[in-house]
Amino acid sequence: MQSNRLFVLYLVVSVLALGLTWLHVPAYLGEGLVQGNVQFWQDALLNANPAGLFLAVDILFLALVANIWMVVESRRHGIPFVWAYVFVGIFVAISVAFPLFLAVREKRLTMLGQGNTGAGLTAVDRLLLGVMFVGTVGVAVWVI
Repeated sequence: MQSNRLFVLYLVVSVLALGLTWLHVPAYLGEGLVQGNVQFWQDALLNANPAGLFLAVDILFLALVANIWMVVESRRHGIPFVWAYVFVGIFVAISVAFPLFLAVREKRLTMLGQGNTGAGLTAVDRLLLGVMFVGTVGVAVWVI
């Protein structure tokens, strides 16, 4: 994949994640910012079934590693405002912040002459990544 295609793909994923995760937020908005957050995390970690708990803990660890990587990578390539992405991940959704960071990183790498040309991606890679993309969006829309 060319660098510009990755940039666009990451932005599309970020926008889809924002729209499809935040459809579930109104249930918590009526309680105010602080109480809404408290209720959300109680529902996610205390009132959930084992599958929900698994997913919540899984996403928390994934977010931890993504945040560590974003800070390290931003320092390595001179990407400004890394803590804004971390805070977006905490207060909006890591599924929004991480692809947004990846899009900015891709632009930065292109500017430095290190952009991803997609070398090494096979037709099978592209097919399976496409299936994963469609499957993820499909499940997110289905649970609405």
